[in-house]
Amino acid sequence: MARNPDSRGVVDRPIRTVYVVLTHDDWGQAERLVRAIRSSSPEAHVIVAHDARTTRFPSEVDDARVEVFEHGLATDWGSWELVEATLLAFGRARDLVDPDLVCLVSGRDYPIRRLDEWEAEAVATGGWIGDARELRYTPHWGRRRGEGDDQLTRYTYRWFRSPAAMAGLRPGDGAANRLWRRIRGAVALRLEPVLGVRIVTRGRGLHYGIRRLRTPFSAERPCFGGSQWIALGRRELDRLLDEDLAPGSPLRRLYRHSVIPDESALVTALSWHAPPNGMPPVTQVTWDVEADRPTTRTLDDLDVLRASGSPFCRKVDPRRSATLMDALDRSIRATPTA
Repeated sequence: MARNPDSRGVVDRPIRTVYVVLTHDDWGQAERLVRAIRSSSPEAHVIVAHDARTTRFPSEVDDARVEVFEHGLATDWGSWELVEATLLAFGRARDLVDPDLVCLVSGRDYPIRRLDEWEAEAVATGGWIGDARELRYTPHWGRRRGEGDDQLTRYTYRWFRSPAAMAGLRPGDGAANRLWRRIRGAVALRLEPVLGVRIVTRGRGLHYGIRRLRTPFSAERPCFGGSQWIALGRRELDRLLDEDLAPGSPLRRLYRHSVIPDESALVTALSWHAPPNGMPPVTQVTWDVEADRPTTRTLDDLDVLRASGSPFCRKVDPRRSATLMDALDRSIRATPTA
């Protein structure tokens, strides 16, 4: 049963849910994920929003509720194009399905609970699901680092990719390059209130940032950070697409020239209206700090994942996570209705 988002009443029809899956490789794993979603939520629609630069996916699949959408964007890690591809897929979901609920996951996620049951809880609770923390940072002149979370400068500075990074050149490890890195870091530290240097290691490399004179952020509407993997109701979807991140909006213009905008743009816009609704996050993830990436989930994690309350986990690997996915497949399948 779906909630009427304006009156918080109930309408006598199945919940219309769209799962947007961001992918860039491995059709076999993406196909398995789509099958798992559909078996766990037979009424759901799936849009596979695919970056086809390295791997082509089939243009059509044998399921009327599944679409492979090649958006044509270069969705490198930490790029604005990741947000843009998400917004395009969200708009497509709204146009094609008229959804009550939209959920964003990656191609390396996998369901860990009955999705039809989770959808009912999400729609009944209302609002949006995710995590958000207010970012506060005060930079200092000189050798003393600023106070707070310097992730804020990802968004309050306007960032430019370095010419070397744009040319695809990788810095060497010779004495001259090491000296230049030390000088660059020292200058950036002393001039931090106006100048920044960031290396997007898994993305587009070295960037230089200049502090913006004005931003859309204020005490009433601060900047937030959080996971890009979210779920949102129809009211939140409309505000995101038509107002806060609409083409030409102040937030959209700002985030186009930031670094790693996917970890702020969506949750900032949503948090300006309401905090997350308190449900467990969309995807249960643990982080390998040394490798700076999510840990791969295995069968050893099964009990922890089931107890988390989240609908998905990440990340999964086609081989190392195979027995985990087999076990999950047996437990997440929706019960056929008479």
